[in-house]
Amino acid sequence: MEEEIDKLTKTSPIAGVRAARHLAVIAERVGYWAARDTPTDLDAAQAATHLSLNEDAARKLLSRYDRWSTYR
Repeated sequence: MEEEIDKLTKTSPIAGVRAARHLAVIAERVGYWAARDTPTDLDAAQAATHLSLNEDAARKLLSRYDRWSTYR
């Protein structure tokens, strides 16, 4: 997908921006429910391991997608 967007950007920079924005909107929508449901499956340490992040970074990422509370 990245290569296709790069090709698109070379022919039309604004089309590349539109594609990137669309991906961000999709990530936000999908990320919201995924972040909300993650605490039922994993604790913070496990989530961090699965995301290849330290616990603090994982909490911040999940909280950003969750848009409500800090990951527990």
